[in-house]
Amino acid sequence: MSLTSATSREQKAAIHAAGSAARVLLSTLPKSDQDLDISKKADGSLVSNADLASQRVIQDVLGPLNIPILSEEAAAPHYSTRKDWTRFWLIDPLDGTESFLKSRSGFAVNIALCDQTGPIFGVVADPLANRMFMGGVEVPIQIAPLDGSTIRQIHPSAIQRPYRMVTSWLEEAKLIDLVPPHIDPSDVVARPVSGALKFCLLATGDAEMHARTGSYMEWDCAAGDAILRGMNIDVLDMQGERIRYNSEHLRVTGLRCSRI
Repeated sequence: MSLTSATSREQKAAIHAAGSAARVLLSTLPKSDQDLDISKKADGSLVSNADLASQRVIQDVLGPLNIPILSEEAAAPHYSTRKDWTRFWLIDPLDGTESFLKSRSGFAVNIALCDQTGPIFGVVADPLANRMFMGGVEVPIQIAPLDGSTIRQIHPSAIQRPYRMVTSWLEEAKLIDLVPPHIDPSDVVARPVSGALKFCLLATGDAEMHARTGSYMEWDCAAGDAILRGMNIDVLDMQGERIRYNSEHLRVTGLRCSRI
């Protein structure tokens, strides 16, 4: 299956949607538990009115492109309806809800445009740092403020040793089970980082590897996957195969990526 790339219109829409949603999140950043309506979804994860406000903004921007949208905060069409989609958006309007509720770094907005090969363009917006990372197939890694006023290319710093790995705060696996097979675990130091920003640290050169064995939803990693494609880095499952998206259960069980 040949690779395609996002059109200029699609890229601009994704950047605009991510920046607009990030600004909405900043405007609703809670000062206390009483500032938000918070509930638990069926899977036990938290959802707030901020998630839903971000979802509405993204829907308003991307909807006119008439490309199907899969989002954490919207009901997914049955697999029989979407399995043959040739192009679709994968969205997490608020990645890291718990970090957001505590007003701490780590929450983000994730927007990825996918085709049948996987994510082809992605934006990860980091509201507290006023920055967005973007990249994809035939699109080099770039960074911009939330208003998108200036976009510049990122040139990642050199690989350093000991190699730096970023993992989930909930990761339980031993380091030897996380590092790629060609890397000596004694050459690696690991630290936990929240959400999709782990992928962005590889893009900037502030980490060499990212791995996790726990379960992800596809919208948690699609935007980061797309960005790393702009560096010709593949995001693989723990068996060494590229992650497949728009699966029946929209779930990813373990992943690994490395710039070494």
